Amino acid sequence: MSNPLSKLISKLLTDPVEQVGIALPSAALVAVFFNYRAQIHPALQRLPDPFAANTLGAVIFLVMTLAVSLIIKRLSLDLVNTTYDHLYRDRKRLKLDSWYQRAQNLALSTNDPLLSRYHEALDRLRDNDNPVVAKVEALQIQSKLARSLTLILAIFCLVLFIEKLALLGLVCAGVSGLMLSCFCKERWAASELVYKALYETYYRQERRHPIWTSPLIRIKHPAQQSLEIESVD
Repeated sequence: MSNPLSKLISKLLTDPVEQVGIALPSAALVAVFFNYRAQIHPALQRLPDPFAANTLGAVIFLVMTLAVSLIIKRLSLDLVNTTYDHLYRDRKRLKLDSWYQRAQNLALSTNDPLLSRYHEALDRLRDNDNPVVAKVEALQIQSKLARSLTLILAIFCLVLFIEKLALLGLVCAGVSGLMLSCFCKERWAASELVYKALYETYYRQERRHPIWTSPLIRIKHPAQQSLEIESVD
């Protein structure tokens, strides 16, 4: 069984979506910390400056960026993703005209509760070199960037209220809420693009062949049998 921490680190180091959406804002947050470390606490001024060609400072900067990225990644999965799943996604999925609902009506995605239907569908589109994947990845970058900013601004908001800077705290809270709204909308748009492409792929395959060669489903049309008793394995 793979270590979850090593998987998170591997994704942050190798996945461009994770790098732009999570590691980049984390590095910006660490840079702000180093620039204002003397105001936070005078003892922090003794830390080597990573922006002054200091090797030790650069190492500390990279380690802190990785640590902050992992924290933001974990918190985003536990807090922001949960908020999206229960307050936005599930409500949207109840719409009968969504592409998600159309794909589910045709049983085009997995029913395995241990697998993500969205990621399984996206992997299948990648395997087929579907051009929609590039658009989906762009939306993923935007949504993860908005998700990271939601958390970072929420942290700033909390600190400002502790410091009794209520006006600035309210501004940060408002922008954090705006980023959360952007995250939800962009994540849903990416999801709908994936299920729309899956749905259209099904019908393109059906026009070419009576039996759609899906790794998950095979629709059989037995001879001398009515459509009402058509079997689905």
